[in-house]
Amino acid sequence: MNKIVFLTIIAMIVGAGSLQAQKRGGKAGAKTQARVQQPTAERKPKTAEIDSLIGCYLFSEADDLISSELEGQPAAEYAARLRARQKQAEKGRMMLEATQKVVVVDSQVVGREAIAKAFALHESCGKMLNVKQVKDLLGNGVQPLGMAFINDFGDHIIFSQAVGGKGAKLMQTNLFGDKWSSPTPLDGIGDSLSTEGFPFMMADGTTLYFASKDEGSLGGYDIYVTRYDAGSGQYLKPENVGMPFCSPANDYLMAYDEVNNLGWFVSDRNQPADKVCVYTFIPTELRETYGDMAEEQLLRMAALHSIGDTQKGNKAAADEALKRLEEARSAHTATAGNDDFCFDVGYGKRYVSLSNFKNARAREKAEEWTKKLSRQSQLADMLKENRSKYAAARSDTERKALAPVILRQEQELQTQELQLRALANEVRKLESN
Repeated sequence: MNKIVFLTIIAMIVGAGSLQAQKRGGKAGAKTQARVQQPTAERKPKTAEIDSLIGCYLFSEADDLISSELEGQPAAEYAARLRARQKQAEKGRMMLEATQKVVVVDSQVVGREAIAKAFALHESCGKMLNVKQVKDLLGNGVQPLGMAFINDFGDHIIFSQAVGGKGAKLMQTNLFGDKWSSPTPLDGIGDSLSTEGFPFMMADGTTLYFASKDEGSLGGYDIYVTRYDAGSGQYLKPENVGMPFCSPANDYLMAYDEVNNLGWFVSDRNQPADKVCVYTFIPTELRETYGDMAEEQLLRMAALHSIGDTQKGNKAAADEALKRLEEARSAHTATAGNDDFCFDVGYGKRYVSLSNFKNARAREKAEEWTKKLSRQSQLADMLKENRSKYAAARSDTERKALAPVILRQEQELQTQELQLRALANEVRKLESN
């Protein structure tokens, strides 16, 4: 009897323990299930951090971070952005390794609207035109974007124009007699790039530099080069000119002056929104890279942290190039007058550069006309200022002092206007002979 009671008590204890274990297990299972059912907190995108690494030329670090983010199986939209930046980082790494050795002799920060004024191209190299100048030549039927290029003969223009909401394409037109041909696309270029602009044609009439904003670009705009193939009548597939000319920022325009052995390119790297930097460098016939240079130093060269670094071991060449640059700037100021030069030769034909004149005597007279026009503009500004002072004068004494000055300036302005007309007619007659 006692044995039966004892076994019954043991069974009750064991049963009670099993019940408690089941209860504890049930509670733990419920907690685990609750954790599984709770939505995972969405990870914050690291787009800004990735962009910062790419902007600092740390392409390998950017690629590692992108790979880590992709392993987390992010949402489709974020994943697409990551893959696009992964291509950008990969392209940057390859371009960094192939950075061209170049000697930069000058850098000048200017407003975007003053880019052309920072160049000192020899007149035989052609000229950059702004939108107004292109419209003056071709009429309002064209809708140019940004800067255009006209050759030294003044009979071939390359400009960029929007194309049906699909970016912009480079167009060309030629002057036949006194009429410009209908603009046509540059065959071969538009097959691979979407947005094109900022053209510059070398003096050989074959080599073309321009900027393009495309999925394959390292930054916004990159600089490309192509060549015209006379056999096929098309331009060859454009090639990215690489670092240090291209960067994760926008790089717009490359131009060469073979007469003075100088080159220029434009970039907005490390600049505020309304500014760009115009770099002047020494062109080389062969592309030479930095080889086994330490990565940190190579990064500085590619990013152009200091133009002084690029001159090490080439100081004499840099000094000579600076002298040529100063001489070119002086000559450019003396011969080109202002960048808005525009002379109506007649019969609907306009010259946009003194180099367009074929008659040497006409060119000399046109240069004289340009200088007189500049003086007339200065006199007109002075007259305008004195008239404002006269209107704001608080006493008769001030007005009496200004009155004869204003009268004299008005008479002088009329005389200059007559002289300018006579000189312009003389230029036209000389050029037509």
